[in-house]
Amino acid sequence: MRQSRVIYVLALVLSFLGPPLQAQSDEAAAWQAAQTSEDIGLLQAFVQNHPQSPHLAEANALLEKTIATARGLGLMPVEAVDGYVVQRALISAAQTSKAAADYQAYLAAYPQGLFAGLAQSELALLALTAPVTPAPDPMAELAGLTFTTPFPVGEHIKGLSIADLIATATPQFAPIEGLPEAAWRDKSCANCHAWTEASLCDQANTYTKPAAAEALAKPHPLGETFKIGLQAWALGGCK
Repeated sequence: MRQSRVIYVLALVLSFLGPPLQAQSDEAAAWQAAQTSEDIGLLQAFVQNHPQSPHLAEANALLEKTIATARGLGLMPVEAVDGYVVQRALISAAQTSKAAADYQAYLAAYPQGLFAGLAQSELALLALTAPVTPAPDPMAELAGLTFTTPFPVGEHIKGLSIADLIATATPQFAPIEGLPEAAWRDKSCANCHAWTEASLCDQANTYTKPAAAEALAKPHPLGETFKIGLQAWALGGCK
């Protein structure tokens, strides 16, 4: 029974270690063959099949040297040499810039190229480490807003000031839940509200209080950006 358990454990260990060791053995054998023979085909195959190998730089240098020698002896067509030179230049530029666009440019030109595997691996790594763009902060965008300053953002209010909006704006949704659409759709807010700069400042100041969370959570007929704009205006002293 004990011997069976030992065999079982060894089998598990080998199942985990087998593939990586085999992969390392295959890579080592491929590199040994390419390095010893200096065969252009074997070197190209090694570069293409082992883009993460620690021998990659040495393989590329040996490949360049071998190609240059073959070209100098007239043993290799100019087109074949130039194709390698262009590919090598493109992938080197991408490795220098570390820009996804440069790796994508290489793959667009040579989808089955010598360095396609390397380009794909680098793109995958860049995608994993790409910085997350933070969402815009509405308060930061509206800081310094005055009564007559046009809103810099806002789907329905961009380019209009608070003064413009209280005089001409129409609600984007029902000001009161359940109010029939005919009573508010395409109607000016000024029909129902006698807003003035002073009275609107009083309303805006409610959004700056410590207990303003409930008021800020309620929808405003002119939209979320307008409400945040009122808060920013009040924080600036309703100027």
